[in-house]
Amino acid sequence: MHIANTIRGFIFLSAGLALFLTPDKVFQFQKYVLKKLPFKYNLEKEQKNYLIIGIIFFIISIFLFVVSFSK
Repeated sequence: MHIANTIRGFIFLSAGLALFLTPDKVFQFQKYVLKKLPFKYNLEKEQKNYLIIGIIFFIISIFLFVVSFSK
């Protein structure tokens, strides 16, 4: 079971790094995807939260690594 937590930790770590290091690229990709979808959504409010979400993903990945290596 600890290999699954390690894989999850790497997934959260890569997502956290993407949100933390390149929030502008993530924002552009999100705008591109939402243009293709049929509903309207205001992204300008969400751009401020990328740093916070990246930090939360880092914390989750650290927790998963600790759990996977402690067993």
